[in-house]
Amino acid sequence: MKKNRGMVLLVLALVGFACADVITGKEADFRSGHGTEGKQRGMLKVVDEFVQINKSDERYNVKITNGKLGDITKFENVPADEEQMIKDMESILQEKMSKDYPKGQTKRGAHPKNMACLQAEFIVEPNIPVELKVGIFELPQTYPAWIRISSASGKVQSDKVKDLRGFAIKIMGVQGERYKTQNEEKETQDFILISYPIMPLGTVKLFHDAVYYSIKWSPLVFLSRLVISGNFYVINELLKANQNQTSPLDIRYWSTTPYLYGTNLVVKYAIVPTSNMKSVLPSNLTDHYLTENMEKHLASNEASFDFMIQVQKDPDRMPVEDAGVEWSEKESPFIKVAALRIPPQIFRTREREELAEDLSFSPAHALIEHRPIGGINRARVELYRYLSEFRHKQNNKPLIEPGKQTDGGRHEQQ
Repeated sequence: MKKNRGMVLLVLALVGFACADVITGKEADFRSGHGTEGKQRGMLKVVDEFVQINKSDERYNVKITNGKLGDITKFENVPADEEQMIKDMESILQEKMSKDYPKGQTKRGAHPKNMACLQAEFIVEPNIPVELKVGIFELPQTYPAWIRISSASGKVQSDKVKDLRGFAIKIMGVQGERYKTQNEEKETQDFILISYPIMPLGTVKLFHDAVYYSIKWSPLVFLSRLVISGNFYVINELLKANQNQTSPLDIRYWSTTPYLYGTNLVVKYAIVPTSNMKSVLPSNLTDHYLTENMEKHLASNEASFDFMIQVQKDPDRMPVEDAGVEWSEKESPFIKVAALRIPPQIFRTREREELAEDLSFSPAHALIEHRPIGGINRARVELYRYLSEFRHKQNNKPLIEPGKQTDGGRHEQQ
């Protein structure tokens, strides 16, 4: 049992910060109140209240670092040793990737098992609150998108193994000023989500220690450090997060990490399934049952999600620098700002598999209005770029950015 728990820690240490609603009661409560006029008015009040707080709060002063992290927003507080911890992780994870895969067959350092690469549409709502008409959500518009659905384990393994699932969205044809740190893509907006509302390893320190002690020593060493330091709750969260889902198209996903929304708001994202069709958990799970259930779903039915944002109301109860703290939906309900439509399609092809491997996803691929913030995001921005360049170099593949074409048209990065 201890060995299994140690392996769970290693898995999330390696991939959990990228990336099933296991608390079903919360999802039921969420859905029962969704879309009512009274709740919408309450949401508007929350947004307006927080805008006023941030306009007058002198705690939020923009800070600049001289290292590679670049400019830091007024909402962030960067530990002095963070940049060194990120550099350490880059070295450790690159070394691990070199050992795990032969040259030319290098998988991602995070979420290496691709379960589906899906063509989709991202449809911005026409009637969202005026305060939330920001960036990609400023005008009602339909964008082409690609979705990569994955398992979170640091190794490619059977779907029978309980795990977190990742849902990465790449929206194309997005115009506007770009977030400049480690953002090589010109017209995309990425949203990266996982199937759990928090990141149990929610700080750069916790994540660094997980990577260092699990890889350099043993997962059990990191486990013992968590117990000794009084962080046993992290183990409980990791065990709760891993599930056997019916289908990745049936479950809810969260960003877990915060993002800027314009200049005065901080938000988290979530998507909630709205498909008419739901899959059934097979009596006998197979190695690829999740992909098989998605294939059955999309053979003749579309899949859909509501894309939601949650506005930070209180910086203390809803911290930016700890992704391990769940923001209360009772205090700040999620607000629908877009819909995600996945039409029926054939996706189990060699071309789709190659595209899934070629694409790079990062919180850094964003408009300036939606820039990533917080320690885990700062780490991901640097790590994802560094490890993506290493992976593509090992495989002798150029970094590519998909174009607007829905057939997977793309161009290489210069």
